[in-house]
Amino acid sequence: MTQMPIVRQILSDPDTGLLSYLREQLQTENFLNFKALFGFHVDEYSTQVTSNDNFLEVQTALLLTLNLSIVVDSQTPPEEATLHALEFQELLDAQIIRWSQHNSQLLKPIPEIKGTLSQLSEIPYHGGYLPGFEIKSQFTLTYSAGAVHLKQSDELTLKGKSSLYSPGERTPISGQYELINSNGEGTGLEVTSTAGNPFPPTSGSDQSYRLVDPTVHKKPNR
Repeated sequence: MTQMPIVRQILSDPDTGLLSYLREQLQTENFLNFKALFGFHVDEYSTQVTSNDNFLEVQTALLLTLNLSIVVDSQTPPEEATLHALEFQELLDAQIIRWSQHNSQLLKPIPEIKGTLSQLSEIPYHGGYLPGFEIKSQFTLTYSAGAVHLKQSDELTLKGKSSLYSPGERTPISGQYELINSNGEGTGLEVTSTAGNPFPPTSGSDQSYRLVDPTVHKKPNR
């Protein structure tokens, strides 16, 4: 059976996923005073690769924003409706934190949730407009994606930090490279080289470069 990707397990798994968990919670008594719709988007993610002679680990931090629209009774006074919305947001944040504390896919529980609450207004709901609030909850999910998700993992596993690269040779992986002397010893001097670019010339003969720290990639996804 094909293994479900880690990020899909964390978000959408019917038994342990965050979205499935929240849909279930929204049906409980604590949230029955509100009708709610929710979705999410990824603000950015960062992937950090750590390695030694035996393995590679790919750690991903996903900055997620959960968007909720909650509808209130049109007869409820605005001040009372706002208090209910604040209570709703607090309950929601508590459920998200609780879920993260019990999810084995995460490397650590969610440490912080940043939330915003709109003013009471007419909001879109099922093709129409009803009085309500729009809530945004932003938090980071940190998990290990595993070496299988790194396109160059096989190459790094075979070469890794033990391989030496000559001046002028194409850089296989972006990162920090230490200058190695003719005796195969590290000099403590490092250069930054980008994948595909040639390594710079060295000051002495029979010198080379060795990978010491792969570049951390950070990409926005809005």
